[in-house]
Amino acid sequence: MEAVMYYSRDYFLYISGWKEISLVDVLGSISFTLWTSFCNFKCPWCGNSHVVRGCNRKKVSINTILKRVNEVKNFLDYFHTTGGEPTLQYKALLNLFKKIKKETSLPISLDTNGSNPHLLKKLLPFLHHIAIDVKAPLSDLYKYSLSIGLPMKQTANFIPKIVESIKLALKVPFVEFRTTLIPGLISENDVIKIGKELEEICENKKAVFVVQQYIPYEHVMDDKFRSIHRTEPERVRAIAESLSGDVSFKVYYRTIEEGTKRVK
Repeated sequence: MEAVMYYSRDYFLYISGWKEISLVDVLGSISFTLWTSFCNFKCPWCGNSHVVRGCNRKKVSINTILKRVNEVKNFLDYFHTTGGEPTLQYKALLNLFKKIKKETSLPISLDTNGSNPHLLKKLLPFLHHIAIDVKAPLSDLYKYSLSIGLPMKQTANFIPKIVESIKLALKVPFVEFRTTLIPGLISENDVIKIGKELEEICENKKAVFVVQQYIPYEHVMDDKFRSIHRTEPERVRAIAESLSGDVSFKVYYRTIEEGTKRVK
């Protein structure tokens, strides 16, 4: 029976790779970070297009991942999974989380776009930290559509699911919302609007908000966004400072020049 379970597809993940010691993926903590392949969004500014498309995917067993985590677990605060969109491989992810919890006792972290709340709900019992990327104001269908690279009709189906995921995420001990300040797409007003929308949804529950610098990495999905300059760090900091006066939760900013810093 054990052999049959081991060779089941639910005990393998398609991944892009992992980083055994990461200082940037869980705020203020050290994590083992796993990148799962594929995504249901097509964000034109995404810096992980090779991950999203599965270009460099590898089929890896849960036991292989677990073995490596066990070798470095004494240096870690979290086991973190990002992508792509990890919930697309829900069954294997659930089995991985069960083993991580049982065999390492490490707190588990998940980075998600919030598009699959029905699956997120099933993962909640294993999670200690959730980071949700809020791409644009939830009330602006057109801009959210542009930000995730999908038609407006499809985007309209996703937005209520993202809101549901945000509400579910508030049930775990540590919730982090992230928005990237993208030149020509996401403005200061958009960031302020996102912050206020999250404030209303969160109803004073504990969460943090991170304003992120846009960086045109070599694997950015769309040529247009690959050729623009990264967001000026001073602008990222100024917008985070402005937002901190409008919301009750802690606000941070993240730039390549200064790292991650809290403004409130």
